[in-house]
Amino acid sequence: MKASILFSGGKDSGLTTLMLEPFFDEIELVTFSFGRDEAWRVAASAAAEMGHVHRRIVFEEGVLEKGLDMLRSTGYPNDALNYVHSIALETLAESCEFVADGTRRDDRAPKMGPSAIKSLEDRLGVHYLRPLAGLGGKAIQAMARRYLDFEEELSERYPASDFEVGLRYALREQYGQQEVERIFPSRHTHTRVIRRKDIVQEVEGQEDQACQGIQSES
Repeated sequence: MKASILFSGGKDSGLTTLMLEPFFDEIELVTFSFGRDEAWRVAASAAAEMGHVHRRIVFEEGVLEKGLDMLRSTGYPNDALNYVHSIALETLAESCEFVADGTRRDDRAPKMGPSAIKSLEDRLGVHYLRPLAGLGGKAIQAMARRYLDFEEELSERYPASDFEVGLRYALREQYGQQEVERIFPSRHTHTRVIRRKDIVQEVEGQEDQACQGIQSES
């Protein structure tokens, strides 16, 4: 079986990938881009560290413009993020049986409700997977640290290929930084995966240390 995962290059989509690995023969990490910035390359690098095939998809013409219009009319990012997220999932669902993302329990946006999920699955004949749906931010942070090295940076520095990062960039380019500050929260951060830890070596190293301690005591 094959799963296609919306992949930003951050810890959430990285942990999602790890959690699905035991169940799928093939995993494809897919990054959507508005075609305005190079942040998708962060995800491509993280995907290589995760050891899976990476694919970049540029949104169709009109998606960005509608997203920006929603941002400016509401003065809040949630509706635009939900819209872009739904377009990305539907695009993947046209050619994939199993589609997944890293949305978690305490996310406000992007996030699909039960009726939207049922509609997606019924209309397109797909299985939508959300491995982090029952997990909060602190649990995800601890679990991801076990297997991944990642760092946190301000969103305005475009640390990952997140939908919000892309919208921030396009909004600034077209309407200026003042408009970004009006709509998006200040000091907002994203993470990016630096490397995947070699757990086998780590565990073996701990066992060696334990054995050495036993031998020294004897």
